[in-house]
Amino acid sequence: MDPAEGMAALFGSYDLIGPLEAVGAPAPFVLAYAPPSARKRKNLDAIPRRVWLKAGPQLWMCHDGENLLLSTPRRLLFDNLTRGA
Repeated sequence: MDPAEGMAALFGSYDLIGPLEAVGAPAPFVLAYAPPSARKRKNLDAIPRRVWLKAGPQLWMCHDGENLLLSTPRRLLFDNLTRGA
């Protein structure tokens, strides 16, 4: 499966909360997303908490048990992730 398709299937319905400071992140841009329901929050259990994992080229993911965090060094990717929000 393509990494982007996998991310979309698991987390595509999450709501953008906004950007965060990139303290401890692998890249300078971080976005936080909230699941729309407790059922969707269970998707976060598929990845370990508080560990940055490479999700695709120039994209890392992490979570704190409540929210999904995405980090990228590419401003264009950051802008694309926030488009329409």
